[in-house]
Amino acid sequence: MPTVHGARPNACFVASLIGGLLGASPSALAHREDFIDETLVYVTLEKRELEPEYWLDAGSKRAADATHHDGFFRHSVAVEYGLTDHWMLDARGSIRDARHEGITFESGRVETRYRFFEEGEKPIDVAVSAEANTERDAEGRQQPALEPRLILSKDFAQLNCTVNLPEEIFVRSGKLAFVPSFGLRYNATALLRVGAELRYNTHSHEDSVVPQIWFACPHDITLKLGYSFGFNRNEENFGRMVIEMAL
Repeated sequence: MPTVHGARPNACFVASLIGGLLGASPSALAHREDFIDETLVYVTLEKRELEPEYWLDAGSKRAADATHHDGFFRHSVAVEYGLTDHWMLDARGSIRDARHEGITFESGRVETRYRFFEEGEKPIDVAVSAEANTERDAEGRQQPALEPRLILSKDFAQLNCTVNLPEEIFVRSGKLAFVPSFGLRYNATALLRVGAELRYNTHSHEDSVVPQIWFACPHDITLKLGYSFGFNRNEENFGRMVIEMAL
């Protein structure tokens, strides 16, 4: 069996944080519909609403020689802002701390999203998104890209189905990649939601499925936990914790 190298997250800190968030009394909902991977939702922030986020990933990736797995942490900071009740901006930056690579800037993105109607007014909710991003490749070089996206969403009582149809355009090579994703979210209670995402990359074939759970905490704080299972050519598996706060 392959061995895993690298540091482990501080379990006591994570447990204390979760306990503290869940221990308080309920309050109003914030922008809590977001999935925790790359599936964008139809709902946008309200005008002038600001939402900072922190993401922590802890996982491993199979080494090139396939003899072991290298552990890593990924830290991401994001912020979302509502320009109007239908139009928002989103920015995120990520650094990676890997055993054999040290700390590196992994990726960054700026995205804008617009929805055309109020949720549920039409048979299918439609939004559009445009993104500029950059991501570190296997050779350690940043690869900038542009990504227009169509977002389709439909609610069936407490169940939401969201489909993303993005076309990634690599700036340097001019190559195109269709990277569709599909998300399901079930509102089990006012404080608890469960869901999953499936993502397929036609360019790199680095695909993933991400089961996840949301805790709608007091003071407009949301805690999300999930685990990304990589398949096809995706050699990376990791757990993710996301904390969001609406201001």
